[in-house]
Amino acid sequence: MPFIEITGLTKIYESDADRVEALRGVDLRVEEGAFLGVMGQSGSGKSTFLSILGGLAHPTAGKVSVDGIDLYALSGEKLADFRREYLGFVFQSFNLIPYLTALENVMLPLAVKKMPAAQKRAQALEVLERVGLGGRAAHLPSQLSGGEQERVAVARALVNRPPLLLADEPTGSLDTATSEEIMELLTRLNQEGQTIVMVTHNEENRRYFHRMVQLRDGLVVADESLRRVATSSAA
Repeated sequence: MPFIEITGLTKIYESDADRVEALRGVDLRVEEGAFLGVMGQSGSGKSTFLSILGGLAHPTAGKVSVDGIDLYALSGEKLADFRREYLGFVFQSFNLIPYLTALENVMLPLAVKKMPAAQKRAQALEVLERVGLGGRAAHLPSQLSGGEQERVAVARALVNRPPLLLADEPTGSLDTATSEEIMELLTRLNQEGQTIVMVTHNEENRRYFHRMVQLRDGLVVADESLRRVATSSAA
């Protein structure tokens, strides 16, 4: 069974004056351990696709299953539980709390966990070490570079040890060199077993993916298996 199975995925936005078909019957299967890139220009449906896969927006029609779980057959409370236990989100805007340190930002998803504070701290510090920021744990976001802030955001997404990492344009606001660092980091995490689905419009990123799906006008117009570049040991 595929780790992610999407069938007939359709999303229509309607208002009194307009009707927009953001997704028009998308079918997709993704194996566990994949690094999937979803590419497309603005308006292609890629952000809507990621929102639905992340349990944030109900589809108009179709089915989305992750690890055999039918997302939109779940109640609202169970869907929230699914997001907390199964998913980590990384966004283009880092969404860090400015008055919290890097470590405290990473600990935020653990706030609802019934575990000792010392264990939460240790778990957050461990994931900061994984992204190369163990020595910056006490710094505020304003004391970090853009690439370091994105690494904190990645660490925060990983701290619950989710089976699936969803990334929405994580390099969109970064310069070329820093973007490459983040892509190498994501590739290394994937090599360690992390399943990742990443939305991007940047053609430079495709070389890091196992597989690339191209969306246009709400339809899959290309689906390619790729040979990706080797990562640097400094990632």
